Amino acid sequence: MLKNYLAIAIRNIRQNKLYAFINIFSLAIGLAACIVIYLFISDEKSFDDFHSNKDHIYRLDEVQSFPGTNEQKVALTMPGMGPALLRDFPEVKSYVRLWTRGQQLVMRGDTRILVDKVFVVDSTFFQFFDFPLLQGDRATALNEPNTLLVTEKTAKKFFPSVSEAMNNTLTWDGKEFKITGILKDCPENTHIKYEMLISLPTVTSTNKEFNNRWGGNFMQTYLWLQPNTDIKAMESKFPKFLSSHMDNPDINKFYKMYLQKLSDVHLGSIDIEHDYVNYRKFNGEYLDLFYIIGGFILLIAGVNFMNVTTARASHRWKEIGVRKTIGAKKLQLFSQFIFESLLLAVMALVLAFLLDITLIPLLNKIIGRQLSLLTLLQWQTITPLLVITFLLGILTGIYPSFYMTSFNMSKVLKGGGKTEGRSIFRSGLVVVQFGLALAMIVSTLVVIQQLSFMKNTDIGFDKDQMMLIKMNKEVNSKFETMKAELLRSSIIQGVTASGQRLGNNFHQWGFKIKADTGVMSITPSNVNVDYDYLKVYGIELKEGRGFSKDFATDNGMAFVINETFAKELGLKEKTVGTRAGHGWYKNDSLGTIIGVVKDFNFNSLHYKVNTLEMVVHPDWGYDEMSVKIQKGKTTEGVELVKSLWDKNITGFPMDYSFLDQHFEVLYQSDKQMGSVVTIMAGLAILISCMGLFALAAITTEKKTKEIGIRKALGASVSQITVLLSRNFAWLIVLSFVIVSPITYYVLYSWLQHFAYRIGINLFVFGLGGILAMAIGLFTIGFHTLRSARANPVKSLRYE
Repeated sequence: MLKNYLAIAIRNIRQNKLYAFINIFSLAIGLAACIVIYLFISDEKSFDDFHSNKDHIYRLDEVQSFPGTNEQKVALTMPGMGPALLRDFPEVKSYVRLWTRGQQLVMRGDTRILVDKVFVVDSTFFQFFDFPLLQGDRATALNEPNTLLVTEKTAKKFFPSVSEAMNNTLTWDGKEFKITGILKDCPENTHIKYEMLISLPTVTSTNKEFNNRWGGNFMQTYLWLQPNTDIKAMESKFPKFLSSHMDNPDINKFYKMYLQKLSDVHLGSIDIEHDYVNYRKFNGEYLDLFYIIGGFILLIAGVNFMNVTTARASHRWKEIGVRKTIGAKKLQLFSQFIFESLLLAVMALVLAFLLDITLIPLLNKIIGRQLSLLTLLQWQTITPLLVITFLLGILTGIYPSFYMTSFNMSKVLKGGGKTEGRSIFRSGLVVVQFGLALAMIVSTLVVIQQLSFMKNTDIGFDKDQMMLIKMNKEVNSKFETMKAELLRSSIIQGVTASGQRLGNNFHQWGFKIKADTGVMSITPSNVNVDYDYLKVYGIELKEGRGFSKDFATDNGMAFVINETFAKELGLKEKTVGTRAGHGWYKNDSLGTIIGVVKDFNFNSLHYKVNTLEMVVHPDWGYDEMSVKIQKGKTTEGVELVKSLWDKNITGFPMDYSFLDQHFEVLYQSDKQMGSVVTIMAGLAILISCMGLFALAAITTEKKTKEIGIRKALGASVSQITVLLSRNFAWLIVLSFVIVSPITYYVLYSWLQHFAYRIGINLFVFGLGGILAMAIGLFTIGFHTLRSARANPVKSLRYE
C-alpha cells in the first residue's frame, strides 16, 4: 500500500514540477526559519542553565528612589547585606558576593598585562556556580587571602604552559598572589564572564569591618535559598531588615530590595542599570515576539500549501473518479493524499536543513551569535522537530484531502467535478497569508525607523572619532604632559578625561544646594571630568560658563549641572551662582554652580535623562582618557597616541577602544531584534508571493476559455488584466483592514520600552499596504498579462 502511495506521489510531483517546487520550497523556508528561531531562543534560554543549584539561586537587586533623580533598578548591593541576610533569614542557606574590578594591571616579573573581567569573590563561589576548575580544590581554592584563580587563556599569557601556572604567583595592586586554581575558559552561555577571580578574604582579612559595611552599593550579591522558599513572603520582610541595619528612619523611601531568579538574570534585566555582571544581556520580551514570528512564518507556509493543493484539485478529479470506480474507498483516497502531504513535508524538512547548513554561518555574522545545528542532534530537540513536521504535513493536508475526496463520482467522470465558483475558505487563507506578511512589512518599517532614530538622534554630545584609553595612577600623573604633546598635532582635535564613560548611567552621590528655604539635599548622577570635557565632547552650555584653569576654585569647588537638574531645583533666583557641594561638604564650605548645560543622553536612549552634576577633581583620578581624532585620520591618530604612550608611560600597557563601538553594544539587543524581524519579513513576503504566483497560474489556467471569449468579443488587454487581478487585490485590501489595528497595538507596546522613541506614523501603514499591493500585483502580473495577450483562437479552437 505504502509503495503504491509513494509511486503515485512521485508521479504527481514529476507531472506538476512547478507547483510541487512551490509547495516544498515554501514549506522548507518556513521550517528553516523556525529552526533558526528555535536555535536563537534555545541559545538565549541556555544562559546559566548548567548550574546544578540554579533553581535555588537568586540575585539580590535594588530599586533606588533618591530625591531629585529618576527611580532606577540596579544590580548593586552593600557589602554587609549578604552576611546579615544569612544571619537574619532562615530561608538563606548561603550567599556569595562579586566585586567587579573590570580591567586590571597584573604583573609577573617584566610581563605587564591588562586582564579583563577581574572579580573579587567570596569563598562560596563554587557552591553556587558549576564553572569547571581544571586544577585546584573547589572547596578551598578561594579560602585564603592573597590567592586567585585564572582561566586557561589568562594563564597562557603569563606562563609557558597552564600546568606551570598552578601554585605560582602573580602581582596585582602591589601585592603578590598565589594561583590556587586554573579555571576552564568561561562558557559563552553565562552572564558571569571572568578571566581572573581574586579571593575576597584578601580584603576582609585586613578590613575587619568590611562585612558590616553599609551605605555603599558596589557588589553583586547572590543568595542560595532553602527549597520551597516563599519569595514574596521573604521580600515582604526586607523593609524591616533594612530599618534594623541602617540608622535612617527614611531608608525604605530610598531603597527597595527584591530577588531575581538566576534563570531570569540574562533575559529579565533589560531595565536594570549598573548591571556590570551581565554579559550579553538580552531583552527576554523579544523572545515572545520571535515565537510569534516563527508561528507566522509556519502559518504562512502552511496556508500556502493548502491553497495551492486545493486550487490544483480539479486536475485530479478524473483520477479520483477512476479510483472510486475500481473500488477505492474514501478512507484510502484520503490516506493517499495525507501521505503525499507528509512526503512533501519531509522533503521540505530535508531542504530546510540544507538551507540552514548553508546560511547559518552568514546569519551568525549578521546577528552576532554562534548558532549551530549540532544543537538539534539531541533526542530532546530532534523529536519535537519531527513531530512538528509530521503534524504540519497532516494539518496542511487534511482540508485538501477532504476537499478532493468529497467529489460526486458521476459528475467527476463527466468532467464536472465541484463547482468552480469562488472558494470562501481559499480566499480566507489568502487574507490570512497576506495579512501576516503585511504585519511583518509594517513592523519592519517601524523597527528600522526606531533603530535609525536611536542611531541618528542628537544625543547632545559628539561620540564619533572618540578614542578611549584606560588610565591608572601613572597615566593620571602624566596626563597633562600627554595632553599637551597630543594637541601639538593637527590630527588630534581634543583631549580630555573622565571618571566614567558616556553611555552608562553615572554613579549617584549625595549633593546639597543652599536655597532660599535652607539647604536642599538631592542625589544626582555625577562624573569627575577634566577642564576641557565640555569642549571636547561638544556639550552645549545654556547658562554660565564651563570649567577653566583660570579659576582656582574650579578644582573641586565648582559644578556644572544639566537642565534637568536645574528644573528639579526650581530656584527662584538664577541657578548659576548658587552655593552647592557634595554631601560630605560642610554647609559653610560649599562650592558654586558655575554653569548649566543642555541635557545630553549620558545613558542609553532606553532611559530618560537623569539629573547630573559634573566636577573637576584631578586628585580623585580619572579612569579614561578621551582623544578626539580628525575624521579620515583614525589610523594616523591611533599610531600617534601609541608612540607618545610608549614615550611617556612605562608601567601600564595601552588599551583603547572607540566610543561609537560602545554605543553599538548598548543597542545590540534591539539591533538583533531588528535584523531577525527584517529577515523574517522578507521570508514571509517570499513565501506569500510564491503562493500567490501559483494561485494566479491556476486561476488564469481555469479561466482560459472565458478569457478567449471575452477577447473575441472585444475585451482589451487592460480589461482582461483588471478582471484577473481585482479579486486578489480586494483580498489584499481586506487583509490590510483587518491586520492594521492589531499591528499598531503590538508596535505601540514595543516602543514603550524606549524613553526616546518615534511616533507611529500612519503613513507607514499606507506605505506597507502599497508595498504589499505592489508586490502582490507584480507577482500575479506575469500570468495575467500572458493570458490577456494570448491569442483567443488557441483557447477556443476545440469549442
